[in-house]
Amino acid sequence: MTMLTMDLAIVDDHELVREGIRAVLESQEQPTLRIVYVGDSVDEAIASAPSAVLLDVELGPGAAVVATNCSRLTALGIGVLLISAHDDPAAIRSGMAAGALGFVPKRVSYGELLEALEAVAADELYLSFDLASMLASAPEAPDLSPRELDALRLYASGLKLAAVARRMEISPHTVKEYLDRVRNKYQHVGRPARTRTELYAEASRDGLLGDAGS
Repeated sequence: MTMLTMDLAIVDDHELVREGIRAVLESQEQPTLRIVYVGDSVDEAIASAPSAVLLDVELGPGAAVVATNCSRLTALGIGVLLISAHDDPAAIRSGMAAGALGFVPKRVSYGELLEALEAVAADELYLSFDLASMLASAPEAPDLSPRELDALRLYASGLKLAAVARRMEISPHTVKEYLDRVRNKYQHVGRPARTRTELYAEASRDGLLGDAGS
C-alpha cells in the first residue's frame, strides 16, 4: 500500500461527517498520515500547521467564501482538496481558480479519497471524473469590465442607483447603463437576471460579490 506523508486538517461544519472521515483515515495503515486538526474553523486549521486541508465547500455561503478560504490556505503553501455533498459548479470552480488542487464528493470511496490526497501531497492536480464533469457543465459566466463589476457589486449590496453613482463618482444614468450591460451579458450567456435579486443570485453563483458593499 502506498504510504501517504501528510499533516492533514479536516475542515467541515458537520461534526458527524468530519469525525467519520477521521475515523476512516485513522483506521487504515497510513502511519505517515497525521491528522492535526478536525473542526469547522479555517483559522484553527491554519494554526495547526497542516501540509494539506480537506475543505468543505459548504463551509460558508457562496462561491466567494470558497475562493477566500482557498486563497488563504494556498497563500501559506497549504494544499487544498475540496469536498462537498452537493454539486455546486460555481463554488467549486471558484475554489479551483483560487488554487485548490482537486475536488471529491462526500460519497467518495476510501480508495478514491486516498488517491486524491496523494495527488495533493505531491502538489499535483487531482482531476476526478466528478470534477471534470462539473467543470464542463458549469454555466458560462459573462465577461464583465471592471466598472461593470463595480456597479454590479455596489447595486447588489443594496445601494440605490444614486448611492452607487456617488460611490463610483459618476452619474446615475451611467450606473444604469453599466447595469443594463451586465443584464445583457447575463442574457447573452442564457442566464437572464432582470431584477436586483436575480442579479445578486447569478453574480453570487459566479463568486463576484466577495467585495460587495466594501
